[in-house]
Amino acid sequence: VNWIQLWAGGPKFAEYNVGAAYNKAEDYGGYYAWGGNVDKGTTYVSGSDPLSGDNDTAYNLWGSNWRMPTSDELHELLDNCTVAWTDSYNDTDVKGGIFTGKGAYSSNSIFLPAAGSCMSGTVLLPGGRGTYWSSTPDVKDDAYRLYFNSSKQYVDNYNRGNGYSVRAVLK
Repeated sequence: VNWIQLWAGGPKFAEYNVGAAYNKAEDYGGYYAWGGNVDKGTTYVSGSDPLSGDNDTAYNLWGSNWRMPTSDELHELLDNCTVAWTDSYNDTDVKGGIFTGKGAYSSNSIFLPAAGSCMSGTVLLPGGRGTYWSSTPDVKDDAYRLYFNSSKQYVDNYNRGNGYSVRAVLK
């Protein structure tokens, strides 16, 4: 898996999502509950500790060189990148956000497809929004995620049982 660094000292993001069928940036990948390893599964990790080791979806499915980003790293992604929505990435009809570094990193970018989310086995709003898990828990049944659509992007917390995309970072 190739990686891209978007700011000095920042993590190295994988160029495609965990579970991507064809290892391309425009592939949606899987929809994982927080800390889950089954596409469209609803079983999530409980507790107040950040995900690590076998509880980390990226680590578990891609190996020990990879992990999920922290909520701080997702905040930094928004702070250190410009975000542009596209309705057609790489000559496909896949919609999503292009996150481009600034300054010395302005030639580096990643595409995060707006894969939507999965609730109770049903995929909702593919092409309308992107939802990406962090490894950081919040309250009992919530964890932090990156959310974006064509007009906004932010990091907030949401229910751990929802199926979201995972974009791994290199350890």
